[in-house]
Amino acid sequence: MKSLRSLRALTLAFLFFFLCATLATAFGIYFATLGTIDHLVVQRITGTSMMIAPPGESQSPRRIGIRIMMASRDRDTGDLGFILLEKGQQIAGNLRVSRPLPLGLSRVDVADRVKGLSHGRVLVRDLGRGLRLAVIAETEPFHNYNQVRKRIYFIGFGSIIGIALAAATTFTLIIRRRIIDMRRTVDAILAGDMTRRVPVDGSDTAFDQQAQAFNQMLTRINELMEEVRNVINGVAHELRTPLARLRNQLNLISHDPEAAGVSDRIEAAQVEADQLLTLFSALLRIAEVDSGARRQNFRPVQLAQLAEQCVEALEPVIEETHVITRAALAHITLSGDEQLLSQMILNLLENAVRHSPAGTRIAIGLVRCEEGRAMLTVADDGPGIAPDDRARALERFGRLSGGGDARGHGFGLPLVASIVRLHGGTIELGDAQPGLKVTVHLPCS
Repeated sequence: MKSLRSLRALTLAFLFFFLCATLATAFGIYFATLGTIDHLVVQRITGTSMMIAPPGESQSPRRIGIRIMMASRDRDTGDLGFILLEKGQQIAGNLRVSRPLPLGLSRVDVADRVKGLSHGRVLVRDLGRGLRLAVIAETEPFHNYNQVRKRIYFIGFGSIIGIALAAATTFTLIIRRRIIDMRRTVDAILAGDMTRRVPVDGSDTAFDQQAQAFNQMLTRINELMEEVRNVINGVAHELRTPLARLRNQLNLISHDPEAAGVSDRIEAAQVEADQLLTLFSALLRIAEVDSGARRQNFRPVQLAQLAEQCVEALEPVIEETHVITRAALAHITLSGDEQLLSQMILNLLENAVRHSPAGTRIAIGLVRCEEGRAMLTVADDGPGIAPDDRARALERFGRLSGGGDARGHGFGLPLVASIVRLHGGTIELGDAQPGLKVTVHLPCS
């Protein structure tokens, strides 16, 4: 039953059963009509035969011949064919056949060379004394009527099938268009465009009402997310100011000669204050990226050139403790925010340095995939991340126990993930054998 869940499968199944039902009806009507006509013709020739030669009556060839002549002139029976045979020889009648006719009911057609007859029924009765009476009637009211009837059925039922096909196709296209509109809206929402809505045409149909309800749901979700985002931003902004003041006070105290005995504690407090300021900055940054507002800054970006600049900026710092190498950096252009993409690359490199021991080799590469996407990789041969912990590493506050001695609040990779989502890409944490390999797929031109 899973195969019948798609719109195309349901439409094809409906058309198949409709076609079968229509063809069955057409054939049923056709053969029922043939059977009815055949039954009426048999009744007619049987009644006429009994009228010309009633059972139990002494049969006289002369009397039967007169009755055949009178029936041939009568309006009701003038279209019937009569043959009176005596010992196999025709002695009366208004037509001839090219073969001996068997007793009882049988069929005649064009092969019997009966003038003006294409298909018919014949009743042959044995009257005794060597006499036989044959009554023939046409089963087609005019020549080639059966072919005309087939053509009529073909046109009539063919038109019904054609109309049904057109209606089903139109219905499918309408439903498909609505589904595509909704899917595009969902894709845009997932990509970060919270302003996208399903198009409505104002017809107030069931589809239009569904689109309006869906849009109202999206609006409400957006309002709730905005409220949460405002709370986070408000808290972050409100706490950054006193933290900055605290950091400045600690800095002033550290220069006081009387504080020389506790300088180590003051320095530790400054580090904690710096980390908290970094935490709130990261929260604000992620909230800004997730809002999708930075899409307005999208411009063509040379990703290879940007990656080279980021490596050159960090290379002096990285090479103090680590080794960095450049793999192939393909010339790829994509539409994006240059500042955020630079932040993404810097975060990936800093994450590799911060969470790996000294001497670790770090490699950055950029290639173009066949499906029209750029693949950026940053790999190291450090301790890496356990497979079960990789999903948590992309979550906010997803701090892990392993991966080096650096301390943090787990916002490096989550910020990268937010930037990747904003650009319509995907991020994957894999095994570098040994170490961690971060792969970012981004759509490119």
